[in-house]
Amino acid sequence: MIDQHILNVVMEVELALLALSVLLFFAHGSWLHFLNARNDRLTAEGRVRLVRIMSAEKPDPADIGFLGSLPRTVKTKVFLEISRSLSGDAKERLKSAACGAGLVETARKFCRSSDWRDRLRGARLLTNLEEADPIVRELLHDRHSGVRAQAAEWAASYPSEQIIADMLELLGDPDTLSRFAVQDSLLRMGRVIVEPLVGFLAHRTGQAAEVGLELAEAVAEPAFLTVSLHHSRSKSRQVKIAASAVLAAIGGDAASGRLTELLAEESGSVRAAAARGLGKMKHWNAATQLAAMLSDSRWEVRRESAMALRRIGGPGLLLLRKAAGGSDERPASIAQLILDTPLQVT
Repeated sequence: MIDQHILNVVMEVELALLALSVLLFFAHGSWLHFLNARNDRLTAEGRVRLVRIMSAEKPDPADIGFLGSLPRTVKTKVFLEISRSLSGDAKERLKSAACGAGLVETARKFCRSSDWRDRLRGARLLTNLEEADPIVRELLHDRHSGVRAQAAEWAASYPSEQIIADMLELLGDPDTLSRFAVQDSLLRMGRVIVEPLVGFLAHRTGQAAEVGLELAEAVAEPAFLTVSLHHSRSKSRQVKIAASAVLAAIGGDAASGRLTELLAEESGSVRAAAARGLGKMKHWNAATQLAAMLSDSRWEVRRESAMALRRIGGPGLLLLRKAAGGSDERPASIAQLILDTPLQVT
């Protein structure tokens, strides 16, 4: 049997530990309350000082010094709050103040950190401050997808030949977040990407070509015609579909001719993409071929062909009504369905 004295000692130790835990809990809460109150006070004062710097012809060194002495989190918050609403000369003054307060150098140190969260924080700071620092370009090849995505956002403001080349290489990134960020940033760069993208597509296959063609569709420049025709003969079904979309966006006789040829493709998805493209172009010369596709064995092909006829207008509508009144159930049902569907849906 356990001695009563030992039990008493154990209970006293447990009570002491419980009391210590409660004390630490309340001490931690008090410290957080004090810290939050202090940070709120410093944030408010920092805002006042920063506004004063922005409105003065010559910043007061005391204000710059105060901002530099702020805790890192407070300093970051004060600058980022105002950075989102500034541009032009005002943004340049903000960048100058951020340099003076040590925030830009802090961001650079973050970008060199071994912790991906710090690298992300640093890239985000330099992006919001619109700081053209080459260290962010290096992060385009970071091992973490979130950091690469943030670096891609930064790159949109600096469409140099080297940065565009780096961004195009990332179109084959296996990570969806990073790849979408790269596509978005390249689109924001505008027409400057056309020539580099044409060169990129001329030597790419697989997913890189597919994503590049999706980008080309959004830009829709005639310069993409040759590479789109080339990729429309790819062995990859997805690349063919992407190339069909580019051809439809560009338009012209060569594009419509190739899309008409693709109506005879073995892959149902490719046939459907070709029909969709011809409908987008409103290529009435293909109306007869599209009407024949209403009997296709694949539902998606029949649907896209019927929708294309609807988009073509007069000749297409006549062929749809003829099919809807016919005795063959397969083309009749899809034709009637599309005729009954509001035009804005098709």
